[in-house]
Amino acid sequence: MDVTLAPEQRELHRVCTELLDEELAPLIRRMADRPRHGDATAEAPDNAPLRAMLWQALTDLGALRLGGDGHGLQSLAVVAERLGEVLYQGPLPDTVLAAEALLRSAPGGTRDRFRKEIGAGAPVAAAVRDGALRPDEAPLVTDEALETITAERRFVAYAAEADYLLIPGRTADGVRRTALVRRDHPTVRLRRHEELGRGELYAVRLSGTPVAYWLDLGSDPEGAWRRLLASARIVQAACLVGLSQGALRLATAYAKERRQFGGPLGRRQAPAFRLARTAARIDAARMLTRAAAWEADSGVDPRLTAAQALAMAGDLAREASRDALQIHGARGMTEACDAQLFYRRAAVESVALGSPARLRAEVLPLLLAKHADRTPSLS
Repeated sequence: MDVTLAPEQRELHRVCTELLDEELAPLIRRMADRPRHGDATAEAPDNAPLRAMLWQALTDLGALRLGGDGHGLQSLAVVAERLGEVLYQGPLPDTVLAAEALLRSAPGGTRDRFRKEIGAGAPVAAAVRDGALRPDEAPLVTDEALETITAERRFVAYAAEADYLLIPGRTADGVRRTALVRRDHPTVRLRRHEELGRGELYAVRLSGTPVAYWLDLGSDPEGAWRRLLASARIVQAACLVGLSQGALRLATAYAKERRQFGGPLGRRQAPAFRLARTAARIDAARMLTRAAAWEADSGVDPRLTAAQALAMAGDLAREASRDALQIHGARGMTEACDAQLFYRRAAVESVALGSPARLRAEVLPLLLAKHADRTPSLS
């Protein structure tokens, strides 16, 4: 297994680095910031032009056409890591997940039309974050003709800026189905959460919403969603690795400036060793995430490695952002400092697709099965 970047991936990393330069990065970090609910005196920043510009840049870069199933998950992980480093909040991961779900769906003219539309820049929000439930097991109510759906989803990221919503679930008769619906239909209701990360999480209620397209995931939709979820976890792990790298860079820069006991804080043994340990762990999490992406692109079942990578990256993101906050001292908890922003985002994003503890419990049977396959027979 070779997890070093191929020439095209190094070029993609270079282009992303140029796009997310030092001038733009601080704006992207606060792109989702809005006034707290009930604060009538605060004005919402007009981030629409920045959002539109960044989305167009990612579309022109071809990021929406990357994905798993042998179609560039390794390259997508490169993009996701750079975006995580600047705390990007937007529908790219969900849109790519929807594109991959369409790729796995049965061929047809309608499917190809939606694939083309999404590849050209139509953003999608996917209902895949609903707590302990797997996305394909959440309740889904349909009419007899399968023309409309009724459902509630608690945590849908970036729903307000999406053109479509991807809604998986299980109907009353036990059948797993996945629907694509228009977000701007009058029967769709959104309510933005006021949560720790100050991000873009919405409660979504669908009441007899027309289905734009039913995805046909074949005879094993449960297995298809397991693979889709593994791809989503790889992308999320890459984002968290980038978040950890951004927190480390912020902490290192401030440790050089902050003076304690007559010298820079970074020269003190305890904080210096802590930053060095974080740097080593980031490299390990990056390699494991790339290994999971390589497995997905090579046709190997990536579920085990994807869950392991996300668990490692989730723990790392929380610890790296906590260290950055502590190195900044009291200043780190002020609104003007980005250290608290990294800490907030890590707290939310590290559990978005399964907490590290839940992921470790989930991979236990996979590890046992893998060990059983490698155990030599005694007969």
